[in-house]
Amino acid sequence: MLVFLIGYMGSGKTTAGKKLAKLLGYGFADLDEHIEKRSGRRIADIFALEGEEEFRRLERFYLEKLCNLKDHVIATGGGTPCFGKNMELMKRSGKVVYLKMTAASLAKRLSQKDNTRPLLKNTGNKSLDNFIEEHLAQREKFYAQADVSVSGVSLDVKELAHQLSATQ
Repeated sequence: MLVFLIGYMGSGKTTAGKKLAKLLGYGFADLDEHIEKRSGRRIADIFALEGEEEFRRLERFYLEKLCNLKDHVIATGGGTPCFGKNMELMKRSGKVVYLKMTAASLAKRLSQKDNTRPLLKNTGNKSLDNFIEEHLAQREKFYAQADVSVSGVSLDVKELAHQLSATQ
């Protein structure tokens, strides 16, 4: 079975994904890291030099490749489910888990990191809190299509592993 972790940037998809994969005895893949490794380019550079459209094309290409794996947890990028019918592909290929967090919790987490995330460079005159609140609201309709929603703040990875094992 494949398990796709979705949610806004900073929701803990990679951290939780590694723990979940270990508990399930699965492999782990981070889609953004996979794109960088396979394309030989940093995501920030792809956005800066070639634009978001090219990044989304690459994202879909590599997501399709990862969908061929067996027994893996895949941490996706924050925008992955929102473009190119990626959500449909993930739902056909496995279980989709949404790590849900409030905009305020995300802003707190993201403000504590040295952020090189391309989308956060475009906040304009908005505060980080306001940018995330608006952006999260736009993406929520996609995230809400997940098979399972769990709190990204108080995530119990063992409970999630148990829940996913029971639905196989």
